[in-house]
Amino acid sequence: MMNRWPTHTLEHTDLPVGPCAWRLPMLAGDDRDYVQTHPSLIVVDPTDHDDILKTAGPYMADMPVLLGVGEPAFARQLRDTILRRMTAIGRDRLDALVLHVEDPAEIKSGGMLQTMFELRDTGVVGFLGLAHPDAHVAEWLSINAAIRLLGLGYSLADQSAAYRAIPSASDYGMSAYTLTCPQTDEGIRFALAQTHRALAVLDRPVPTGLTPMPEAEAKEAWEAYARAHPEPPPLRRGRPPMADV
Repeated sequence: MMNRWPTHTLEHTDLPVGPCAWRLPMLAGDDRDYVQTHPSLIVVDPTDHDDILKTAGPYMADMPVLLGVGEPAFARQLRDTILRRMTAIGRDRLDALVLHVEDPAEIKSGGMLQTMFELRDTGVVGFLGLAHPDAHVAEWLSINAAIRLLGLGYSLADQSAAYRAIPSASDYGMSAYTLTCPQTDEGIRFALAQTHRALAVLDRPVPTGLTPMPEAEAKEAWEAYARAHPEPPPLRRGRPPMADV
């Protein structure tokens, strides 16, 4: 993609990142050497099995780790889930912890957020975040939670988060990152051109010679998307979006 691998500090955090972040399973397989020579934020998904965490853990070196966890059946189970996953990757402290939200109303009740805040305040984790692939829900989360990271759906095929979710996250002091990994070269080119909006997360190396999409081309892609997909309606005051379904 470029002659050198630049790094910078992710906005609103002190996390060092490259032009994109990497999914953890890359360190458990054939892409291990590539990730180690192109260090960045390592993203653990809730669906990553513990065996993958144990295999990849020793190869993370000092790269920052974002651990994503799913909503447990009961809020009191969240702490044990987090600590178990930390043990699997061999870390006694996390750089970032993100809860993948299923029901925004549960977040509003505060039980799981309280657990996350306690882990942060005791130094077990660094930055906190929430995630949901739907732009409407992500926007609501950005307004209703005091977090630093927001995982959301954003890709060449689905740019709906660009309407309000990503700007809202920025306004409330959050950095956005993508929940889905682009599977085509064009998708990667778009994702790498949008890191100022949402940090791209990849699950394979950047193809040799591939460069980010030029600004004019990315603008054309957005204009084409906007013509076919009108802006979603505004959030209803005080009501989580999924309550409208």
